[in-house]
Amino acid sequence: MDEVSILLTLYSIVAGLGISRLVQGVAGMIEARDRLRLHWLHTAWLAIIFLAHVVSWFALMRFSKGAHWTVFNAIGALCMPIVLYLVSDLVVPRMVGDGRVDLRDYYYRNFRWFTGLMIAFIVLAIGVQMAVERQSDWADGGFLRILALVVLAMGFSSPRPAVQAFQTLALLSIGVAGAAFVSIKLM
Repeated sequence: MDEVSILLTLYSIVAGLGISRLVQGVAGMIEARDRLRLHWLHTAWLAIIFLAHVVSWFALMRFSKGAHWTVFNAIGALCMPIVLYLVSDLVVPRMVGDGRVDLRDYYYRNFRWFTGLMIAFIVLAIGVQMAVERQSDWADGGFLRILALVVLAMGFSSPRPAVQAFQTLALLSIGVAGAAFVSIKLM
């Protein structure tokens, strides 16, 4: 087993924990459905974070050959699923007690944390890519990362529902485009 395979395995374990947290949280929300007031922004963010986990894991595979790996590059790469785990845990409300949970209120109380952690994730991804490949990536997915950063910065700066709706729909589109792009690169 080479170094990249070991790193991919570690990355997979942490990403799996994040995805598991999302699934457990959704299961808890289903169990508490009578006490839950749904909101589409929150539901869409569950999908955005799931997409981020899967796309980032597949994107890391591109570094299997010809990459410059150091311990620091590996630590940076492993910080990416850790940040996604944090946002996975935060996006799912704790369903304790018997009180009602309004996911609209929950979303707006936490949206800056969601977007801030996603900004940190993308900055890490850009930094790791530049360190490992020793070049900028403007053609191969780099444009999508920059676009996501701009959209996230807009959403971070304004709690207005129209801005949050635009951000969420744009991030879903970027995530789907990223998944398509990574799929094409793997063929």
